[in-house]
Amino acid sequence: MSRTPGPDERRVQHWLRRHGVGPDAHGDLMATDDWWNDLYDETDTKADDEQEEQQRGPVFAPVPDYYPRPHMPAVFTAVPDRAAAAVSPKTRRALYNASAAGAGWGLGLYQQCAHALADCGRQYSVSGALVLGVGGCVVVAHFWDRRTRHWWPGIAWAARIPLATAILALALWAPAAS
Repeated sequence: MSRTPGPDERRVQHWLRRHGVGPDAHGDLMATDDWWNDLYDETDTKADDEQEEQQRGPVFAPVPDYYPRPHMPAVFTAVPDRAAAAVSPKTRRALYNASAAGAGWGLGLYQQCAHALADCGRQYSVSGALVLGVGGCVVVAHFWDRRTRHWWPGIAWAARIPLATAILALALWAPAAS
């Protein structure tokens, strides 16, 4: 900011002086000073504007701290110390995948996968059913599960349901039973 008043401020000051407001007010309402030239003196105004613009910088420059940065809530990231000691990482991983497979069973995905494996094994061969099961697991793991692992834990768990169910159906498929 500059110390010299801008044109609007000078205009208001002059108006107030003419109406008798302030310590340097004019006694006569029809002051004879050349107020118009004082207000619109081009050299001072342009210099002041350029100086203010240089101090301000660009008008639409982004401010780095203006927008909040998304972050994971502390509830999801902070694991209590006792919980980490109580359950080992392998057990936690097994519970995570088993619960996803159980959810797939409850949703009816297991029956569909098991039926597709049994039907392929009956119509073609056991090796064809194994190719279907392993190929299906690889496709789901590569195109779906690999891209959803970094999501928030609850959503990543829901995205794990198809892969865990396909692996469960392949593991429980018994070709000699049909």
